[in-house]
Amino acid sequence: MSDNNAEASSSTSTTPVTVSVAASRNGRTPGKAHKGEKTALKRSYISQSIKTPFEKRREKDRQQEAMKAVEKELKDDKQAEKDRKVAVIKERRERAAEKQRMEDMKAKMSAKKLQRMKKRQGRTKKING
Repeated sequence: MSDNNAEASSSTSTTPVTVSVAASRNGRTPGKAHKGEKTALKRSYISQSIKTPFEKRREKDRQQEAMKAVEKELKDDKQAEKDRKVAVIKERRERAAEKQRMEDMKAKMSAKKLQRMKKRQGRTKKING
């Protein structure tokens, strides 16, 4: 019986330790007292672009936009020069083709004229001869 008394006295003398838990925003307390309060995660591997201040990022964006504008202007100038050269070449070819057509028509007309003259000469020889 002394063993039972010893066990009974030890269980009554040891009381569970109560840990107070802070109330949350909603007035509820978490069920796990051993866990700490939740906080935002601190990441050491966060990207450099997020770490930089907003104004610096805006300035960088402005510089990139300016660079792109200059690049676009240069490309447009180059394309305009190329288009101008193509237009000059096309115009030159059209003029050459028109000149060739005129020469062909002139040759054809002169051949018809010669043909008509030969017909007349043949008639006049018959009439005169």
